Amino acid sequence: MCIILEALLGTVETSVAKMQADEMAIRDGLGLAAAVREQYIHQAHVLVERSEHHMDHYPQWVEKVRTEATALRARLPVSEHRRIDAVLADSTKLDQLFRSALLPAIHRADFEDVLRQHHGEAERLSGEAVAQADALARSAEAGMADEHHHAIAASRLGLVTGAFGMLSIVALSVLYTRRLRSSLLAPLATLVEAASRFGNGEFSTRVGKISEGELQAVADAYDHMIQEIATRERKLIEAERMAVVGQFAAGIAHELNNPIGVIRGYLKTMKPSQPPEMLKEELQILDEEAAACQRIAEDLLAFARPGEVSVSSISIDEVLGSVVHRFVESGEAKGRTVSVNLEPARVSADSGRIRQVMLNLLRNAVQASPSAARIDVEGAPSPDGCGYEFSVMDRGVGVPDEQKTRIFEPFFSTHDGGSGLGLAVCHGIVAAHGGSISVTDRAGGGAVVHVSLPVTAADAGRASS
Repeated sequence: MCIILEALLGTVETSVAKMQADEMAIRDGLGLAAAVREQYIHQAHVLVERSEHHMDHYPQWVEKVRTEATALRARLPVSEHRRIDAVLADSTKLDQLFRSALLPAIHRADFEDVLRQHHGEAERLSGEAVAQADALARSAEAGMADEHHHAIAASRLGLVTGAFGMLSIVALSVLYTRRLRSSLLAPLATLVEAASRFGNGEFSTRVGKISEGELQAVADAYDHMIQEIATRERKLIEAERMAVVGQFAAGIAHELNNPIGVIRGYLKTMKPSQPPEMLKEELQILDEEAAACQRIAEDLLAFARPGEVSVSSISIDEVLGSVVHRFVESGEAKGRTVSVNLEPARVSADSGRIRQVMLNLLRNAVQASPSAARIDVEGAPSPDGCGYEFSVMDRGVGVPDEQKTRIFEPFFSTHDGGSGLGLAVCHGIVAAHGGSISVTDRAGGGAVVHVSLPVTAADAGRASS
């Protein structure tokens, strides 16, 4: 488009230059015609007045005819030079006729005869010269008109070319934008979507074939990266699983080793000859250690399947109150007072698993509290009416801040002889019901284990299991 417009601009400039030259030619042609007329007019004045007074300016107009003819010859094409030659020839003949015949006769008696004899020839030569000069001016004017038409046509063609070029640019812009969208933006959107799905946990996401060249190389590299991440994640999970299994096995071995060691020690010292009172005491110790082994096994089973809950509508205050009553009656409180303040409410929960939570919390409170301390159990519906909250409060040393984040980890215990599974089991059961469990400091010393259960824990239990 630029090349075409440049060519058309050159055409217009050439036409303008030719029109300027034609304008000069028109002026010179008109000047030539005027010089011929003036030459004849000065001759007529001399002849009419029979005086050579006008001869002072006459040679200038004769020379003016030659000067204008010479200038016009340089401005007109060769085809028009014959007209210029004709004008010069007529002007020369007219001058010769005037000087040789008419001028010498103005003071003679036969002047009228000479004038009648040559006047017609002089008029003819002057008229032909003027006609040729006017024809030269009209020829230059016609050439100027042609160039004017050419310039207008070139200008219009330039406008049409510019408009077509602009429309072409717009059309190509739309075309290339759509092509850019399909070849660059769409593949990039696919990559962004795949990255978003991968970030949301859809690790099977693959980009696949999206384009050609560099973008496809990026997509292939992305798929390879996802495959490598998936492989490393699988290996990492396997390694973590083995580490957890090892840690779990070590914890089980450690927790079971203590009561088993006591049992074996007492079995070695027991003899049939010992008094019944001594045997009874030792058998009581063996029973307690065997019960400790049983509790560890129960906690392990509960920890292994925390999400297995069978919910039903229960009176939560009655369930928790019965656990506290049996705990005290069985002697597990070890002489400590347990205060109960439970407001009535009904929730959908697994009665057996909730009993296990309360029992573990009571055992943990007994381990943490001094022998003369009181354990408080409180419960009431949530302030927003969307659940039930109960707490077990002791008067022990409390839980340091740095241990509050680990208190619910398996095999983590702050008490001597503790298995480290009680609170971990409680956390799993409460989470399976859709609730929450936390440990805070108690005013005046001690710790508070706070449990919050939703009123409709059935849906949470099914989702968790």
